[in-house]
Amino acid sequence: MATDIFTLKFEYKGHPHILEVNTVHQTYKTVYKVVIGEHEITYEPDEEGYVRAVSDKPIHDHPRPVDIELLHHVAELIVHHIL
Repeated sequence: MATDIFTLKFEYKGHPHILEVNTVHQTYKTVYKVVIGEHEITYEPDEEGYVRAVSDKPIHDHPRPVDIELLHHVAELIVHHIL
């Protein structure tokens, strides 16, 4: 399983973000792991060619939930980066 890293730098809702994305090449797919807040989020390919976010722990039950729109924004940036 090989791993590559790239960095996403962007502004979201007036706040700058710098996220390190680990690209993990698995046997049948490539996934992208990123830490957002206190959550490790894995973006994996879906049937439509986009990526979906999967959290390492329940997002909504956490004292500091992740902004769902931010998850979508990061997904768009990852897709844009890999194309």
